[in-house]
Amino acid sequence: MSGAILRFYIIDAAVANPLAFSSDAVTIGVDVLSNKEATVRRRRITLVNNPRAGKGTPRAGLGRVVASILATPYRTYEPKTLAELDAVADRICQEETDMVAFCGGDGTIHQNVTRLIRAHLSNGKPLPEILLFPVGTMNNTATSLGITRYTAPQLAERVRRKIEDGRPFDLAHTHALKVNDEYGFFYGTGLPVNFLERYYADTKRRGPWRAVRVALGAFGDELFSLLTFRKPRHGLIKDLHAKIVFPEGYDPPVAPFMTHRAILAGTIDQIGLGCRALPDAMRERGSFMIRSSRLSFWGIIANSGPLWAGLGIPSTHDAVVGRTVIEYEQPTVCTVDGELKEPSSRDVLECGPLLTFIVG
Repeated sequence: MSGAILRFYIIDAAVANPLAFSSDAVTIGVDVLSNKEATVRRRRITLVNNPRAGKGTPRAGLGRVVASILATPYRTYEPKTLAELDAVADRICQEETDMVAFCGGDGTIHQNVTRLIRAHLSNGKPLPEILLFPVGTMNNTATSLGITRYTAPQLAERVRRKIEDGRPFDLAHTHALKVNDEYGFFYGTGLPVNFLERYYADTKRRGPWRAVRVALGAFGDELFSLLTFRKPRHGLIKDLHAKIVFPEGYDPPVAPFMTHRAILAGTIDQIGLGCRALPDAMRERGSFMIRSSRLSFWGIIANSGPLWAGLGIPSTHDAVVGRTVIEYEQPTVCTVDGELKEPSSRDVLECGPLLTFIVG
């Protein structure tokens, strides 16, 4: 047995096969592990996979491929409901996992991070390192952190090799954005919500090409409207009435206009299709960027180059703050990381805890 170690292990039977044993039953076994396998297993990696992530895209089902590459995660969970996800987050906190790996897109990460932060803050425990495998339909958080330069299997293989060889990980840091009682990385109302409502209207096709089709459809509708002298029907650009209140001592104390076409905020700079609409989102510790805009549809088209490049654009107000309150004239739907929320008349945005991400 040269080059191997003999190791006794205890498997939580309720996790391994919840139907075969009582909740407190355990089985004791013997396993022969190579030195590299033993190193990986000593590193407590908990994998939380959303099996529905990437539905309608070529990335569907990659979560289980990732799990097979990591080979010996300490725990693997596939929660089917938010209640199950709450229980998973509590267990991760109790086990003091070294690293938590999330397989999914922006919406999955939003729900996972919300519960992970709640569980650890309520128990006064430090947050583990986070490993994102971007296998969802939207992966703006991973793109902003530089993770999407690898495919999910490539990243899993890279991380496994570094664990085996005892090499340090490449790390990136950003804050979570607290939106009322949830955590995410991007917040939007107005144009972002109107766009997503049309994007989600097709339940079968998702991903970048679906987003491009929505944008091209709006462009065609605007062009046709110019030629026929009728109002556009795409509905992406609508007036939104809100008061944006900045922290005490900030100048100006409120945003300079009350009518907006889009309000964006985040701790990541990417909002989709390579657009760096929040270029200062990751500039300062303890802060996030908020941008409110009055640009028309053609104003956005005219400024699309600077917008995508992360430059300043006209008819917008930008601020980098640690907290802001948005008071809407009437209940308004917002999006957090691509998920549409129930209408609210008041949203409180705050800078959340600083998170550490493994990016390679």
